[in-house]
Amino acid sequence: MTAASSRTATLLRETGRALAALAVALVVAFLIVLATSDEPAKAFSTFLMAPMSSNRTRGLWIDDVAKLTLTGLAFSLVFQARQFALGVQGQAYVGGLLASLVALSPLGVTPLAIPLGMLAAMAAGAAYGFVPGWAKARFGASEIVSSLMLNYIAIRVVNWIVRAHLAPPGTGQLNSPDFPPQAVFPAIVPGTRFDLGIAVALVATGLAWFALYRTAWGLRLRLVGHNPGFADYAGIPARRIMVSAMTASGAIGGLLGAVFVQGRAFGRIAIDFEGNLAFEGILIAIVARSRPLAVPVVALAYGYLRQGAQLMGLRSDVPTEMLGVVQALIILLVASSVRLPGRRWLGRLGRRRSPAVGAPAE
Repeated sequence: MTAASSRTATLLRETGRALAALAVALVVAFLIVLATSDEPAKAFSTFLMAPMSSNRTRGLWIDDVAKLTLTGLAFSLVFQARQFALGVQGQAYVGGLLASLVALSPLGVTPLAIPLGMLAAMAAGAAYGFVPGWAKARFGASEIVSSLMLNYIAIRVVNWIVRAHLAPPGTGQLNSPDFPPQAVFPAIVPGTRFDLGIAVALVATGLAWFALYRTAWGLRLRLVGHNPGFADYAGIPARRIMVSAMTASGAIGGLLGAVFVQGRAFGRIAIDFEGNLAFEGILIAIVARSRPLAVPVVALAYGYLRQGAQLMGLRSDVPTEMLGVVQALIILLVASSVRLPGRRWLGRLGRRRSPAVGAPAE
Protein backbone atom coordinates (compact mmCIF):
# COMPACT_ATOMS: atom_id res chain seq x y z
CA MET A 1 0.00 0.00 0.00
CA THR A 2 1.42 3.38 -1.00
CA ALA A 3 1.63 6.33 1.38
CA ALA A 4 -1.13 8.17 -0.51
CA SER A 5 -3.51 5.20 -0.43
CA SER A 6 -2.75 4.66 3.27
CA ARG A 7 -3.60 8.30 4.04
CA THR A 8 -6.81 8.00 2.00
CA ALA A 9 -7.83 4.83 3.83
CA THR A 10 -7.12 6.48 7.20
CA LEU A 11 -9.14 9.55 6.20
CA LEU A 12 -12.10 7.44 5.10
CA ARG A 13 -11.95 5.33 8.24
CA GLU A 14 -11.83 8.34 10.58
CA THR A 15 -14.57 10.13 8.64
CA GLY A 16 -16.80 7.07 8.79
CA ARG A 17 -16.19 6.73 12.52
CA ALA A 18 -17.10 10.37 13.18
CA LEU A 19 -20.20 10.17 10.98
CA ALA A 20 -21.32 6.99 12.71
CA ALA A 21 -20.92 8.64 16.11
CA LEU A 22 -22.83 11.70 14.90
CA ALA A 23 -25.64 9.57 13.48
CA VAL A 24 -26.06 7.60 16.70
CA ALA A 25 -25.97 10.82 18.77
CA LEU A 26 -28.64 12.41 16.56
CA VAL A 27 -30.88 9.35 16.89
CA VAL A 28 -30.59 9.51 20.68
CA ALA A 29 -31.22 13.27 20.57
CA PHE A 30 -34.40 12.66 18.58
CA LEU A 31 -35.54 10.10 21.15
CA ILE A 32 -34.93 12.62 23.92
CA VAL A 33 -36.92 15.27 22.03
CA LEU A 34 -39.68 12.73 21.45
CA ALA A 35 -39.86 12.00 25.17
CA THR A 36 -39.66 15.59 26.46
CA SER A 37 -41.46 17.76 23.90
CA ASP A 38 -45.16 18.24 23.18
CA GLU A 39 -44.24 19.09 19.57
CA PRO A 40 -41.25 16.83 18.80
CA ALA A 41 -41.35 17.29 15.03
CA LYS A 42 -41.24 21.08 15.32
CA ALA A 43 -38.53 20.98 17.99
CA PHE A 44 -36.27 18.61 16.07
CA SER A 45 -36.81 20.59 12.86
CA THR A 46 -35.70 23.71 14.73
CA PHE A 47 -32.65 21.84 15.99
CA LEU A 48 -31.63 20.83 12.46
CA MET A 49 -32.64 23.91 10.43
CA ALA A 50 -32.56 26.98 12.70
CA PRO A 51 -28.81 27.76 12.36
CA MET A 52 -29.33 28.34 8.62
CA SER A 53 -32.59 30.26 8.92
CA SER A 54 -31.16 33.81 8.64
CA ASN A 55 -27.97 35.83 8.27
CA ARG A 56 -28.02 36.45 12.00
CA THR A 57 -28.11 32.76 12.95
CA ARG A 58 -25.50 31.93 10.33
CA GLY A 59 -23.27 34.61 11.85
CA LEU A 60 -23.75 33.09 15.31
CA TRP A 61 -22.79 29.70 13.91
CA ILE A 62 -19.61 30.92 12.20
CA ASP A 63 -18.64 32.92 15.29
CA ASP A 64 -18.85 29.69 17.31
CA VAL A 65 -16.85 27.83 14.64
CA ALA A 66 -13.98 30.34 14.86
CA LYS A 67 -13.74 30.02 18.65
CA LEU A 68 -14.17 26.24 18.65
CA THR A 69 -11.44 25.92 16.02
CA LEU A 70 -8.95 27.87 18.12
CA THR A 71 -9.68 25.98 21.33
CA GLY A 72 -9.56 22.68 19.42
CA LEU A 73 -6.16 23.60 17.97
CA ALA A 74 -4.83 24.53 21.42
CA PHE A 75 -5.83 21.17 22.88
CA SER A 76 -4.60 19.29 19.80
CA LEU A 77 -1.05 20.60 20.22
CA VAL A 78 -0.71 19.37 23.79
CA PHE A 79 -2.47 16.10 22.99
CA GLN A 80 0.05 15.50 20.18
CA ALA A 81 2.79 15.72 22.80
CA ARG A 82 0.87 13.26 25.03
CA GLN A 83 0.15 15.90 27.65
CA PHE A 84 -3.28 16.47 29.13
CA ALA A 85 -2.99 20.12 30.07
CA LEU A 86 -6.34 21.85 30.57
CA GLY A 87 -5.18 25.44 30.72
CA VAL A 88 -6.85 26.85 27.59
CA GLN A 89 -9.58 28.52 29.63
CA GLY A 90 -7.12 30.47 31.79
CA GLN A 91 -5.06 31.37 28.72
CA ALA A 92 -8.18 32.78 27.05
CA TYR A 93 -8.85 34.97 30.09
CA VAL A 94 -5.34 36.43 30.33
CA GLY A 95 -5.23 36.83 26.55
CA GLY A 96 -8.58 38.62 26.54
CA LEU A 97 -7.39 40.92 29.33
CA LEU A 98 -4.20 41.92 27.48
CA ALA A 99 -6.10 42.48 24.23
CA SER A 100 -8.55 44.65 26.17
CA LEU A 101 -5.77 46.72 27.72
CA VAL A 102 -4.41 47.42 24.24
CA ALA A 103 -7.89 48.33 22.96
CA LEU A 104 -8.57 50.68 25.87
CA SER A 105 -5.16 52.36 25.63
CA PRO A 106 -4.29 55.20 23.24
CA LEU A 107 -3.25 52.49 20.74
CA GLY A 108 -6.90 51.40 20.56
CA VAL A 109 -7.79 54.21 18.15
CA THR A 110 -4.98 53.43 15.71
CA PRO A 111 -4.87 50.89 12.85
CA LEU A 112 -2.47 48.82 14.98
CA ALA A 113 -5.13 48.11 17.61
CA ILE A 114 -6.24 44.72 16.23
CA PRO A 115 -2.83 43.18 15.41
CA LEU A 116 -1.20 44.50 18.60
CA GLY A 117 -4.14 43.24 20.65
CA MET A 118 -3.79 39.76 19.17
CA LEU A 119 -0.01 39.73 19.65
CA ALA A 120 -0.35 40.84 23.28
CA ALA A 121 -2.99 38.16 23.87
CA MET A 122 -0.78 35.47 22.33
CA ALA A 123 2.21 36.54 24.44
CA ALA A 124 0.12 36.42 27.64
CA GLY A 125 -1.35 33.03 26.73
CA ALA A 126 2.07 31.62 25.84
CA ALA A 127 3.47 32.72 29.21
CA TYR A 128 0.49 31.18 30.98
CA GLY A 129 0.97 27.93 29.04
CA PHE A 130 4.70 27.87 29.79
CA VAL A 131 4.18 27.83 33.58
CA PRO A 132 2.56 24.36 33.94
CA GLY A 133 4.93 22.96 31.31
CA TRP A 134 7.95 24.24 33.17
CA ALA A 135 6.53 23.01 36.50
CA LYS A 136 6.17 19.51 35.09
CA ALA A 137 9.60 19.48 33.46
CA ARG A 138 11.36 20.95 36.50
CA PHE A 139 9.44 19.46 39.44
CA GLY A 140 7.34 16.66 37.95
CA ALA A 141 4.10 18.50 38.79
CA SER A 142 0.94 17.11 37.21
CA GLU A 143 0.00 19.28 34.23
CA ILE A 144 -3.68 18.48 34.83
CA VAL A 145 -3.70 19.84 38.37
CA SER A 146 -1.44 22.83 37.73
CA SER A 147 -3.27 23.95 34.58
CA LEU A 148 -6.68 23.64 36.27
CA MET A 149 -5.52 25.66 39.27
CA LEU A 150 -4.10 28.32 36.96
CA ASN A 151 -7.49 28.49 35.25
CA TYR A 152 -9.17 29.40 38.54
CA ILE A 153 -6.53 32.02 39.28
CA ALA A 154 -6.89 33.61 35.84
CA ILE A 155 -10.70 33.70 36.00
CA ARG A 156 -10.80 35.26 39.47
CA VAL A 157 -8.05 37.81 38.84
CA VAL A 158 -9.37 38.90 35.44
CA ASN A 159 -12.94 39.21 36.78
CA TRP A 160 -11.67 41.35 39.66
CA ILE A 161 -9.69 43.61 37.33
CA VAL A 162 -12.70 44.07 35.07
CA ARG A 163 -15.10 44.79 37.93
CA ALA A 164 -12.79 46.98 40.00
CA HIS A 165 -10.68 48.81 37.41
CA LEU A 166 -12.08 48.55 33.86
CA ALA A 167 -15.83 48.94 34.46
CA PRO A 168 -17.03 52.56 34.61
CA PRO A 169 -16.95 53.57 38.31
CA GLY A 170 -20.23 54.01 40.11
CA THR A 171 -22.30 52.30 37.40
CA GLY A 172 -22.41 48.78 38.82
CA GLN A 173 -21.57 47.41 35.39
CA LEU A 174 -19.62 44.15 35.07
CA ASN A 175 -17.91 45.01 31.81
CA SER A 176 -15.52 47.55 30.38
CA PRO A 177 -16.59 50.42 28.11
CA ASP A 178 -17.02 49.51 24.46
CA PHE A 179 -13.80 49.31 22.49
CA PRO A 180 -13.08 51.92 19.79
CA PRO A 181 -14.22 50.76 16.32
CA GLN A 182 -10.56 50.42 15.25
CA ALA A 183 -10.05 47.73 17.93
CA VAL A 184 -13.06 45.59 16.93
CA PHE A 185 -12.90 42.98 14.17
CA PRO A 186 -14.53 44.16 10.94
CA ALA A 187 -17.60 42.25 9.79
CA ILE A 188 -17.27 40.02 6.73
CA VAL A 189 -21.07 39.96 6.41
CA PRO A 190 -22.45 43.34 7.56
CA GLY A 191 -24.82 43.29 10.51
CA THR A 192 -23.77 39.80 11.70
CA ARG A 193 -21.10 38.20 13.88
CA PHE A 194 -19.46 36.76 10.76
CA ASP A 195 -16.24 38.71 11.28
CA LEU A 196 -12.46 38.52 11.00
CA GLY A 197 -12.33 35.87 13.71
CA ILE A 198 -12.99 33.03 11.26
CA ALA A 199 -10.08 34.17 9.08
CA VAL A 200 -7.83 34.29 12.15
CA ALA A 201 -8.90 30.72 13.06
CA LEU A 202 -8.19 29.40 9.56
CA VAL A 203 -4.76 31.07 9.44
CA ALA A 204 -3.96 29.58 12.85
CA THR A 205 -5.00 26.16 11.52
CA GLY A 206 -2.62 26.45 8.57
CA LEU A 207 0.25 27.58 10.78
CA ALA A 208 -0.37 24.76 13.29
CA TRP A 209 -0.40 22.17 10.49
CA PHE A 210 2.80 23.58 8.99
CA ALA A 211 4.54 23.61 12.38
CA LEU A 212 3.52 20.02 13.15
CA TYR A 213 4.14 18.39 9.77
CA ARG A 214 6.67 20.55 7.95
CA THR A 215 9.22 21.51 10.62
CA ALA A 216 11.81 19.64 12.65
CA TRP A 217 10.14 20.86 15.83
CA GLY A 218 6.85 19.28 14.78
CA LEU A 219 8.55 15.98 13.96
CA ARG A 220 10.20 15.90 17.38
CA LEU A 221 6.93 16.78 19.10
CA ARG A 222 5.08 13.96 17.34
CA LEU A 223 7.87 11.50 18.12
CA VAL A 224 7.77 12.45 21.79
CA GLY A 225 3.99 11.96 21.77
CA HIS A 226 3.85 8.70 19.81
CA ASN A 227 6.97 6.93 21.08
CA PRO A 228 8.71 8.56 24.06
CA GLY A 229 11.18 5.67 24.36
CA PHE A 230 12.40 6.06 20.80
CA ALA A 231 12.55 9.84 21.23
CA ASP A 232 14.85 9.39 24.24
CA TYR A 233 16.98 6.90 22.30
CA ALA A 234 17.27 9.38 19.41
CA GLY A 235 18.49 12.11 21.77
CA ILE A 236 15.41 14.32 21.45
CA PRO A 237 15.04 16.66 24.47
CA ALA A 238 11.58 15.46 25.47
CA ARG A 239 11.14 17.89 28.35
CA ARG A 240 12.04 20.89 26.23
CA ILE A 241 9.69 19.76 23.46
CA MET A 242 6.90 19.24 26.00
CA VAL A 243 7.33 22.73 27.44
CA SER A 244 7.45 24.28 23.96
CA ALA A 245 4.25 22.45 22.95
CA MET A 246 2.40 23.76 26.00
CA THR A 247 3.75 27.26 25.31
CA ALA A 248 2.59 27.16 21.68
CA SER A 249 -0.79 25.84 22.82
CA GLY A 250 -0.96 28.72 25.29
CA ALA A 251 -0.37 31.23 22.49
CA ILE A 252 -3.38 29.84 20.62
CA GLY A 253 -5.40 29.94 23.85
CA GLY A 254 -4.47 33.59 24.32
CA LEU A 255 -5.49 34.29 20.72
CA LEU A 256 -8.87 32.75 21.55
CA GLY A 257 -9.27 35.38 24.26
CA ALA A 258 -8.55 38.14 21.75
CA VAL A 259 -11.13 36.71 19.35
CA PHE A 260 -13.67 36.76 22.18
CA VAL A 261 -13.20 40.35 23.32
CA GLN A 262 -12.28 41.94 19.96
CA GLY A 263 -15.00 40.13 18.03
CA ARG A 264 -18.28 41.74 17.14
CA ALA A 265 -20.12 39.56 19.64
CA PHE A 266 -18.46 41.51 22.47
CA GLY A 267 -16.31 44.48 21.46
CA ARG A 268 -15.46 44.82 25.16
CA ILE A 269 -14.44 42.61 28.07
CA ALA A 270 -16.93 41.39 30.68
CA ILE A 271 -16.63 39.08 33.65
CA ASP A 272 -16.91 35.39 32.74
CA PHE A 273 -16.83 36.36 29.05
CA GLU A 274 -15.58 32.96 27.93
CA GLY A 275 -18.66 31.06 29.16
CA ASN A 276 -16.83 27.70 29.50
CA LEU A 277 -16.60 27.34 25.71
CA ALA A 278 -12.85 26.68 25.91
CA PHE A 279 -13.40 23.26 27.49
CA GLU A 280 -15.48 22.19 24.49
CA GLY A 281 -12.22 22.19 22.54
CA ILE A 282 -11.48 18.84 24.21
CA LEU A 283 -14.35 17.33 22.21
CA ILE A 284 -13.12 18.99 19.01
CA ALA A 285 -9.58 17.67 19.50
CA ILE A 286 -10.76 14.13 20.35
CA VAL A 287 -13.05 13.83 17.33
CA ALA A 288 -10.39 15.37 15.04
CA ARG A 289 -7.77 12.96 16.46
CA SER A 290 -5.63 16.03 17.21
CA ARG A 291 -5.07 16.65 13.49
CA PRO A 292 -5.05 20.41 12.80
CA LEU A 293 -6.66 20.25 9.36
CA ALA A 294 -9.55 18.19 10.74
CA VAL A 295 -10.22 20.62 13.58
CA PRO A 296 -12.13 23.28 11.53
CA VAL A 297 -14.26 20.57 9.90
CA VAL A 298 -15.23 19.12 13.28
CA ALA A 299 -15.80 22.63 14.66
CA LEU A 300 -18.08 23.40 11.70
CA ALA A 301 -20.27 20.36 12.43
CA TYR A 302 -20.22 20.69 16.21
CA GLY A 303 -20.83 24.45 16.05
CA TYR A 304 -23.91 23.76 13.95
CA LEU A 305 -25.25 21.30 16.53
CA ARG A 306 -24.40 23.71 19.33
CA GLN A 307 -26.30 26.58 17.76
CA GLY A 308 -29.17 24.28 16.80
CA ALA A 309 -29.54 23.13 20.41
CA GLN A 310 -29.44 26.69 21.75
CA LEU A 311 -32.02 27.93 19.24
CA MET A 312 -34.21 24.92 19.93
CA GLY A 313 -34.08 25.79 23.62
CA LEU A 314 -35.25 29.33 22.80
CA ARG A 315 -37.92 28.42 20.26
CA SER A 316 -39.36 25.19 21.66
CA ASP A 317 -40.06 23.45 24.94
CA VAL A 318 -36.92 21.27 24.84
CA PRO A 319 -34.13 22.38 27.23
CA THR A 320 -30.73 23.34 25.80
CA GLU A 321 -29.13 20.86 28.21
CA MET A 322 -29.82 18.28 25.52
CA LEU A 323 -26.63 19.52 23.86
CA GLY A 324 -24.69 18.11 26.80
CA VAL A 325 -26.22 14.69 26.13
CA VAL A 326 -25.28 14.84 22.44
CA GLN A 327 -21.78 16.06 23.31
CA ALA A 328 -21.20 13.24 25.82
CA LEU A 329 -22.45 10.64 23.35
CA ILE A 330 -20.14 11.85 20.59
CA ILE A 331 -17.13 11.72 22.94
CA LEU A 332 -18.01 8.22 24.16
CA LEU A 333 -18.66 6.84 20.69
CA VAL A 334 -15.59 8.34 19.03
CA ALA A 335 -13.27 7.55 21.94
CA SER A 336 -14.47 3.93 21.92
CA SER A 337 -13.75 3.60 18.17
CA VAL A 338 -17.37 2.97 17.22
CA ARG A 339 -17.98 1.01 14.04
CA LEU A 340 -21.05 0.87 11.87
CA PRO A 341 -23.10 -2.28 12.55
CA GLY A 342 -22.48 -5.00 9.98
CA ARG A 343 -19.30 -3.39 8.64
CA ARG A 344 -17.15 -6.46 9.28
CA TRP A 345 -19.78 -8.81 7.82
CA LEU A 346 -20.02 -6.69 4.67
CA GLY A 347 -16.25 -6.74 4.33
CA ARG A 348 -16.13 -10.54 4.54
CA LEU A 349 -18.97 -10.81 2.03
CA GLY A 350 -17.11 -8.56 -0.41
CA ARG A 351 -13.91 -10.58 -0.11
CA ARG A 352 -15.81 -13.83 -0.63
CA ARG A 353 -17.37 -12.58 -3.86
CA SER A 354 -14.18 -11.10 -5.32
CA PRO A 355 -12.03 -13.52 -7.42
CA ALA A 356 -8.71 -14.59 -5.98
CA VAL A 357 -5.66 -12.82 -7.37
CA GLY A 358 -3.83 -14.95 -9.90
CA ALA A 359 -6.55 -17.62 -10.09
CA PRO A 360 -6.57 -19.54 -13.41
CA ALA A 361 -9.42 -18.72 -15.78
CA GLU A 362 -11.94 -21.42 -16.52
